[in-house]
Amino acid sequence: MAKDIGFHETLSIQTLNQMIGWLKDGTLKPGDKLPSQNELVDQVGVSRTGVREALQMMAVLNMIEIRPGLGCFVKAISPDLVIHADVLSVLLEREAVEQVMESRKIIEAGTAALASERGIAEDFWKIEDVLTSIDRCIQRGDSVAVASAEFHITVAMATHNAVLTKLVKSFHHLMLNAGQLLESRVDNSVEFKRHELQSHRLLYEIIRQRDPERARKAMIEHIEYTEALILEAFHAGDVLDLATDSIE
Repeated sequence: MAKDIGFHETLSIQTLNQMIGWLKDGTLKPGDKLPSQNELVDQVGVSRTGVREALQMMAVLNMIEIRPGLGCFVKAISPDLVIHADVLSVLLEREAVEQVMESRKIIEAGTAALASERGIAEDFWKIEDVLTSIDRCIQRGDSVAVASAEFHITVAMATHNAVLTKLVKSFHHLMLNAGQLLESRVDNSVEFKRHELQSHRLLYEIIRQRDPERARKAMIEHIEYTEALILEAFHAGDVLDLATDSIE
């Protein structure tokens, strides 16, 4: 089984690099609609699984927009991202995603503990502002992904350790795109967003109680919940099926 997974990931990376080549040479431009999955299978010469996983990688890298019932469309992206996307794609393999989440648990468990010890009133006000932003996004019907990712950065800032803050900031792009992916996949996005608010609010309250060990455990549990959803969404392919099955 492990060998089969690795084989599919190799095909998906090859497919992703092929499509990145189309972006580089101008075959695909911002706003263009990508061929259907079946058409890509014929053009690239790999399995439907390899194509679907490659499209999911492009979505997580914020290179394409998935419009349910319509298909996948190229987004306006920076030249730098196109140049380095073939390197970044390696980070989207299952093993690497698990390693990133493992790293987050180690680092952010520490930031939660330190924030609980070192945070001052001003730090807590900033965290409360982020929670208010999440609440307002829900009320407006907007995505909470940006504010949810900002919450973790604000907690790191409360450690007053610049290195830790930079490390958490390095996860920002992954957290943001993962959050957007989950919002697009869940059956009830409003309920999901409310859970995000409640989960972050509970984590904040624990940090404020000045119990470093409890804050550490709470952060790990918080990230583990998200990790399970990310891995499920990343490999199920449900998001892409919703976008393309009706037009193939």
